[in-house]
Amino acid sequence: MTALIFLGIGLLCAIIGRILLIGAAFGVSIWWGLGVCLPFGPLFFRLKFPDLAYASRIFRLATLPCVLLYLVCGPGLTRIAYYRHKIKRTQPPPAATGYALEPPAHGTKRVANSPGPQVELSPTIAERQTVNAAEFERLRAWSEKLRLQKRDLLHSDTEGNRAYNAEVTQYEAALKKANAEKAALAELTK
Repeated sequence: MTALIFLGIGLLCAIIGRILLIGAAFGVSIWWGLGVCLPFGPLFFRLKFPDLAYASRIFRLATLPCVLLYLVCGPGLTRIAYYRHKIKRTQPPPAATGYALEPPAHGTKRVANSPGPQVELSPTIAERQTVNAAEFERLRAWSEKLRLQKRDLLHSDTEGNRAYNAEVTQYEAALKKANAEKAALAELTK
């Protein structure tokens, strides 16, 4: 938080310094005022009229410690600080042990009497009906949201219409899947 305060103070000092420099340049002539807005214009004005540019110099110099304090308190001065978001910390890959049917040579623990793989049982018809009813309730809320979204959508908003149509396609696919599951459950309960 303090880093952002220093950055804000530095930006404020830079803006005030530039405004004072532009004001001094317009005080000399309109051409110097317009020239300060061009590249290298402020440099030439400061070289030609150093006494008029002194008021802005104080603010420009105050900008430097503020930016330095921002770097010290904020992201830091190291090169890694600027690439922190690109570094991904991952686990090293496991060492290869050989062919698939060979037992590992070292470093692994044998488990005797392991219970074996867990087998998932398929859900019962009642559980499937409960899940299907919950899915239809979710689809009903989604349909209501889409209806309100369509109501508020402008015809000229092409990006919004494109996103809306993509979401409608997803909704229709989910509705078709839920109806197919409902029909399959109806066949099973007969």
